[in-house]
Amino acid sequence: MRRFVLAGFLVVGLFPGAALADAIGDNTLCYEQFRSGNDKSAISYCTKAIESGQLAKEDLVAALINRGVAYRNLGDSKRSIVDYTEALKYAPNDGMIYANRSNALRDLGENKRALEDGDKAVKLDKYRAASFFVRGAAYEALNEYDPARRDYMQALTLEPGNRDYQDHVFALDAKRARKAQQGGGAK
Repeated sequence: MRRFVLAGFLVVGLFPGAALADAIGDNTLCYEQFRSGNDKSAISYCTKAIESGQLAKEDLVAALINRGVAYRNLGDSKRSIVDYTEALKYAPNDGMIYANRSNALRDLGENKRALEDGDKAVKLDKYRAASFFVRGAAYEALNEYDPARRDYMQALTLEPGNRDYQDHVFALDAKRARKAQQGGGAK
């Protein structure tokens, strides 16, 4: 029995590519599960891939982002922030990661930090509608309606047919009108 076990260790040691193949396979399964909406399974596969230590930097960043989104989808914004923060260590100029972390921070009511990340997302990705939309949502959470509307409109300019962006502009305008009627004025 011992010879068989030792032989098994030697085989793994001789073929380090097998561990890499497993890590890449787990990362692929993570992405597929994430895309199909199976967030718990995605987290499991992402975790295996991340903990393998075998992923290239770009693959590691993708696994951290996918797991972060899956955590947030399941209502665990704290864990998603941990993953986004870790991903930023490897990709500090990725506006999408800042936008994702901004959303998670807003979930937790950390609206000033969410705005800071929204600012970074826009600075790094001036032509990505979602960056403006996320920053607009952070402004709205801070009851700063004028800059929120400007960002929502910029997002809509970059993606003119996006119904979600249109709906947010309409909802924000209604909120501003109610506040003005109440004598509070809209910022």
